Amino acid sequence: NEACDDGDAPAGDGCDASCGVEQGYSCGMEPSVCNTGCGDGIRAGTEGCDDGDQNASDGCSPSCTVEHGFGCSGSSPSVCASTCGDGLVAVDEPCDDGDLQSGDGCSASCTVEAGYHCSGEASSCLGTCSDGIVTLDEGCDDGNLMGGDGCVSCTVELGYSCGSQPSVCMTGCGDGIVASNEACDDGDVQNGDGCGTTCMIEHGY
Repeated sequence: NEACDDGDAPAGDGCDASCGVEQGYSCGMEPSVCNTGCGDGIRAGTEGCDDGDQNASDGCSPSCTVEHGFGCSGSSPSVCASTCGDGLVAVDEPCDDGDLQSGDGCSASCTVEAGYHCSGEASSCLGTCSDGIVTLDEGCDDGNLMGGDGCVSCTVELGYSCGSQPSVCMTGCGDGIVASNEACDDGDVQNGDGCGTTCMIEHGY
């Protein structure tokens, strides 16, 4: 009594050489036509994976193909996981910039770091200007895009220096650049030359 007969002897097509149905297949008709049972947890035939369900976004698709950005084990049932650092953005990865370094916008665990936004594949991450968080590609970030306060569009304005988060910018009295509330700046911080130590015009000048 044959469980199947597909008209050939080779195994691997669902019906083995002794006409028994192979694991992971079901067979019917004459001659037998054998199909894998996607979602049964047995990887067979042309299935790239079979994790025992037909859910999407878990690494193994409803049609038993490996989903973008994932790798699946050859075991049964398949165990699938995204590979952080391969530059492929899987559904469970907010970003993947192709490395496992933190501090560049996309962390070593493929999450978007504070102050950044990421897009594309491999992910390209840039600082989010005006959020008050200074990132590697920003000279400053004071929480706004306005000029005249030392930081404009996340670039330090001439005559200022900025520090902390959000950025606090101050003029550099004595640097020779008149900025903000400086009435003068003659390149030094000496009194008696017309421009005093606080960059205000001295009496009589």
